[in-house]
Amino acid sequence: MAQRIVWGCINADGSTHSGDQFTAIHSSAGTYEVVYSTRFKTAPAVILQQNFEDWKNFSYGGGSTMDNCVLVASDETKLKVATGGGSGQKTDRNFAFIAVGEV
Repeated sequence: MAQRIVWGCINADGSTHSGDQFTAIHSSAGTYEVVYSTRFKTAPAVILQQNFEDWKNFSYGGGSTMDNCVLVASDETKLKVATGGGSGQKTDRNFAFIAVGEV
């Protein structure tokens, strides 16, 4: 069984910070879709992590552990992500993902 890994870092505005083999779409506040360039055979396993503040700001001491992102939906062609702030509201945030699956 052949596997493929698609990964990326998405900026809060929906632009790509790094990665390839996908297109990111920022559809509304705190809501994003990541569309894979090539579909997987079955829905891949997806891991998400929100990046607080800035990708390279190692001196920043803030960030709440309640700020997070949620995998809303996932299939062979795309995934949908919701990002939010510490009080639970959907908020535009940077996030990273890894999708691993069969091709």
